[in-house]
Amino acid sequence: MFNSKLKQLIGNTQTTSVDTNTFLKQGYKQSAKTKSFGNGAVKFITTGNDFVDQFGKVSQYKAQRPFQEISKDTQLLWSQNKFMALCFIFYIRIITRKVTLSDGKCTKTTQRGQGLKHEGIFRMMWVALNDPEVFWKNIPLFISIGSWKDIIAMLSYDLQYNGWKNRVLDWDSFGKLILAGLENSNTTNLVKKYLPQIKANKQCKTLEAQADNIIAKWLCSLLFGAKENQYGFYKQYRKMKVSGTAHKWQQLISRGQHNLIDFNTVHGRALAQLVSGKYLKNQHLEEVYEKWIMNKPVAKYTGYVYELLSPVKNGYDNVNLKRYQKETINKQFYGLIETAKQGMLPNDSGLMVVVDTSSSMTSNVPGTKMSSYDVAKSMALYFSYLLKGVFSKSWMEFNDSAVLKKWAGDNPVDNLQNDNSEAYGSTNFQSVTKLFVSLFKKGVPISDFPKGILCLSDGCFNHAGENKTNREKMLKVFEKEGFPKDYINNFKIILWDIPNSYYGTPQTTFEEFADAPNLFHISGFDGSAVAFITGVEAQKYEPKTNEELFAAAMNQEIMGLLSV
Repeated sequence: MFNSKLKQLIGNTQTTSVDTNTFLKQGYKQSAKTKSFGNGAVKFITTGNDFVDQFGKVSQYKAQRPFQEISKDTQLLWSQNKFMALCFIFYIRIITRKVTLSDGKCTKTTQRGQGLKHEGIFRMMWVALNDPEVFWKNIPLFISIGSWKDIIAMLSYDLQYNGWKNRVLDWDSFGKLILAGLENSNTTNLVKKYLPQIKANKQCKTLEAQADNIIAKWLCSLLFGAKENQYGFYKQYRKMKVSGTAHKWQQLISRGQHNLIDFNTVHGRALAQLVSGKYLKNQHLEEVYEKWIMNKPVAKYTGYVYELLSPVKNGYDNVNLKRYQKETINKQFYGLIETAKQGMLPNDSGLMVVVDTSSSMTSNVPGTKMSSYDVAKSMALYFSYLLKGVFSKSWMEFNDSAVLKKWAGDNPVDNLQNDNSEAYGSTNFQSVTKLFVSLFKKGVPISDFPKGILCLSDGCFNHAGENKTNREKMLKVFEKEGFPKDYINNFKIILWDIPNSYYGTPQTTFEEFADAPNLFHISGFDGSAVAFITGVEAQKYEPKTNEELFAAAMNQEIMGLLSV
């Protein structure tokens, strides 16, 4: 069904949780033990909870996985708890922001997710095929947390894999959905923005272009009738599409009316692209744009922070950015922070951000063109602005040894450019433990210590010895060296997975089962999800375990509107 693309077109009720029976739990844990790739640390292949496992592997879903893999994972969760499985699909797809619904109403606070299009769309397509009633109940909300383009993508995938004659989706219902979106004054301009264009068949060289052309002509027939006057209808379709206002700035560019562009109407990713290239210079708009961006406290951006910061080089590999380019990056960075803070409880998290700077981190993250090191570094900077407290401008790097560092400069671009860190050596997590102990022995009061660590790593730790995980070893050393029992019992370890292929297939493994206190496995590239640990509005409790963290992330305002 979705095994391989065609060559051409034209021509149960409970979630799985950690077993409370000690005999069973210890038996499961023994069979789940494994070793980290490359360095042999004791790890677990599962947390004992399928939902928490997939929650901790979200970073791996940036790569466009085959439908068969996605289907297997979705089926596993769906068979245990349909509602929570649906919530998780939404979490995967949510673009972090206040969500505007089809009736024009908006969520009270920022809804947080990972913004993963391919994974989210394919999981929702699985629902369409396996539980259509649930799909059609919830697809309007899915569009709201993602995009109307997601619907076109679903139809496109159906054509690319199955062809027109063997389509598996309910195109009649999709057609009614799109027509309803066009008739709704709250959504009509967004629908028009993402309607595919009608082109001559000979212009459609790729499978995707062919699929889009077929969809456009199919929609035209739904809107304007049969084929007797198809070219006249094609003209009507084009006129209708360009009547939309959501992409007015693009229309001005296509007409050569560059001086009429209102930069306030350009969405975040497009703004970054316009500014990073030669467009402003070629159209003599640099001065106009610079005046505009300098007067903005923040600028829109809905991508990932590592994408935003990718033009910025650090240390000895610095690059020169024009003033307006630097200000755009800074203002969009502040925009991401402002969005993430909406709905967050006031916090002094007490967390120290720790970055793995070992050699394995130089390998690229699957689905991206950036290394785990560059992604982790950009997210560490993001957390330094998002998390308040004495440690907010400091961070720690570790490889063979651990070093405390401080961001230098008064804006994100300068912070990153002024840092000279490099990735090399081994993944010695215990060097973090050693640094804590050395400071404790020097007499630093325990009240000045971090309350926990937020570690950005590929998880391929060096072995800790004594057949213990690195978490077990860290806490045991703390106890041996005389750290107060209350400090040890409340010390948070947050492991944020930034996978790569340094040792071959990316590996996501775990330090403990999902009910271990103060241990959290989390992943993805939208760092705003850390708010579920520090606390958000309407959150009834502070998560103490990975299971509770997952539950908190699924208990958002938008999830309360879902229906199964």
